[in-house]
Amino acid sequence: MLQLIVGERELIERAWRVFKRDPCELLGLDDAQAIELSGKVVFKVDVFDEITDWLPGMTLRDVGWKAITAAVSDVLVKGARPLGVMLGMGLPEDMLDAADELFAGIEEACDKLGVRVWGGDTGSSDHLYVSVAVAGIAENLVPRSGARPGDTLMMSGHEVSTPVAYAVLLDGATPCAGVEEAIEVAYRPRLTKPEFWLEASRLATASIDDSDGLALTLHYLAEASGVKLVVEWLPLSAVLLACAERWGRDPLEMALYQGGEEYNFVFATRNPDTVLKLAEKHGQKVWRIGKVVEGKGVVLEGYGEVEQRGWEHFSGWTARRRA
Repeated sequence: MLQLIVGERELIERAWRVFKRDPCELLGLDDAQAIELSGKVVFKVDVFDEITDWLPGMTLRDVGWKAITAAVSDVLVKGARPLGVMLGMGLPEDMLDAADELFAGIEEACDKLGVRVWGGDTGSSDHLYVSVAVAGIAENLVPRSGARPGDTLMMSGHEVSTPVAYAVLLDGATPCAGVEEAIEVAYRPRLTKPEFWLEASRLATASIDDSDGLALTLHYLAEASGVKLVVEWLPLSAVLLACAERWGRDPLEMALYQGGEEYNFVFATRNPDTVLKLAEKHGQKVWRIGKVVEGKGVVLEGYGEVEQRGWEHFSGWTARRRA
């Protein structure tokens, strides 16, 4: 038992040689952390689990990056400035020597997104998991439920590419030119720039990030707001178009149902021109992709009705169960 405790202490000491301290912390190194806040506090907990989330070829550094990015995305998309994270980590014994790589990936993502590690807990496990709790502060919250007929539907982030990575990594598809970039996006998702979104979110009526696949993301937004989404266009990456043609697949089918964890922000706004000006100011990619109308469901012009299916834990890639 003593050996386990010493091992955990050593692991924690190694972690704090990598993580930067937050000068706003009030307790220092302690069993919990405290910080002064004023405003609406937004919380999120997300878990990266080796069994369900580790893509073939990912490094521990990639795991750290993705665990932070996935959790921060859900706080940022609500219009909150992410402040800090608490970590719960379980590591198998054969990964302890390489734990610094995991810590480095966590720190890289924190630096990129402007957050700090506040503390957490570590333990021994038969497989790797990283649980990330994020706190953020918001002046103006953006729910899923605020889209109204007449709003413009927009997307920020990057062109859709993860379906290509999944096809190669998980389905054994023959790699095609440019697949390396798609795989890099799958390993290390690229969030909408916080400095852009914290301005643009003031103009958003509803928002959600694309984590479970684009079709489900669109349906979640439509359902919560009680509206119909008419998608007129989607930003498909060059590699998705090229690989879909080579494989004889429909690129729209791949984009809607065979991707996910892009962490692009899908949102509605009544001020699309102002949003586009902000995007130009911050060097952020943003597209008009459709409109909000009265009704229910999601349709893609030239394609038809978008089915309510994508990724769900416990079910995998499947149609969403209906009550």
